[in-house]
Amino acid sequence: MKKELLLKSVLIAVITSVLVLLFAASVNLRAEQKLDLKTTWIAARDIPPRTRITEEDLLETEIPGAYLLDHTLNEKEEILGKYTDIQGTIPAGSAFFREMLKEEKDLPDNPTAQLREGQSAYTLETDLAKLGGTILPGQKVDIYASMTDRDGSPVSGCLIENARVIAVKDHKGLDLDDPESTGTPYLTILAVMRKDLPYLSAAETAGSLRLIASGQTYDSTAPEARLSEGSVLTSYLDKLMLREETEPEMPELPATSEG
Repeated sequence: MKKELLLKSVLIAVITSVLVLLFAASVNLRAEQKLDLKTTWIAARDIPPRTRITEEDLLETEIPGAYLLDHTLNEKEEILGKYTDIQGTIPAGSAFFREMLKEEKDLPDNPTAQLREGQSAYTLETDLAKLGGTILPGQKVDIYASMTDRDGSPVSGCLIENARVIAVKDHKGLDLDDPESTGTPYLTILAVMRKDLPYLSAAETAGSLRLIASGQTYDSTAPEARLSEGSVLTSYLDKLMLREETEPEMPELPATSEG
């Protein structure tokens, strides 16, 4: 008799446990269905502005679908390799939203980010009539200068060889491949050596500058943005800059009293 009672008690306990487990599973399933859990990616750490997203920055998780907005990026491929916006940090645990991330070429300061040690960005207005062929970002160009000296004699030649084009923009400041761009080049941004900026400025003030596609466009070993030192052109610009430094300013005329 005691044995039967014991077996019944064990059987009741087992059935009760199974029912409890089934109930718990049913509740969890119901909760998951109600929450509509979705797999997405969140920031594994605080990600500073202008940072390239890597695998280490991502953490896979599940969150209720109601929290995923239309502009949430849920695919890893949509996030990896993009850059955080220049004006904001993505906090740890945050989902990734479309407006938070940019392609490298779309960063507002992208041209200056491409500068190498000792270089500065120099912007030239692009004259289509004088442009020596199509100029594209990443291409190398020679910068030619033309001016007239005090005697009316022309002074011209190659001022800088093998300067790298880091951006070409339209009159609205948009890259030419931007959907809203006019597609017409207006400004060309060049990587030049910072020490050579006075030559460029003096040449542009005294005359004009023109870009010619360089024969070393795809030669990565050629010296970049090399000034034509010792040429007739740079010698003339040296004298021109020295003259501007030493010429006295015109004296102001004395004030005259009326009556």
